Amino acid sequence: MTLTFGSLFAGIGGFDLGLERAGMTCKWQVDNEPFAQHILNKHWPDVPCYSDIRDVRGEEVEPVDILCGGFPCQDISDAGKKVGIDGERSGLWSEYARLVGEIQPRYVVVENVAVLRKRGLDRVLGDLSVLGYDAEWDRIRASDVGAPHQRARLWIV
Repeated sequence: MTLTFGSLFAGIGGFDLGLERAGMTCKWQVDNEPFAQHILNKHWPDVPCYSDIRDVRGEEVEPVDILCGGFPCQDISDAGKKVGIDGERSGLWSEYARLVGEIQPRYVVVENVAVLRKRGLDRVLGDLSVLGYDAEWDRIRASDVGAPHQRARLWIV
């Protein structure tokens, strides 16, 4: 059985490409940036691409085994406003969590900046727990997988 996934905050399809290379099938994507949508449509022409997570409803998209994505980090990052997960952009986590509840995938994969540990991890883990998920997380640096820079990220499964 091939696992299927829906991609939130898809960007230009990094998660999507990796998951497909691991043998999974992308059923739909969500990203609000026109350039990203152009790239997604070029590489996944037969995959529906929705533009605004706030308009996506679980009952309107194809069910998936995995819901994945890295929600906006601008309000969480040390390079940003540092207002945390309730900021204007990073607050879109609540839409991610809403879709987890509506779709009820078997697995959820979340990525964000490592400083999420101080500015919102408790909220993400709490929301996932309320929705019935038991999460594991770890901080992984780009250099841990061979990149020539640190860029630490937090991964939650």
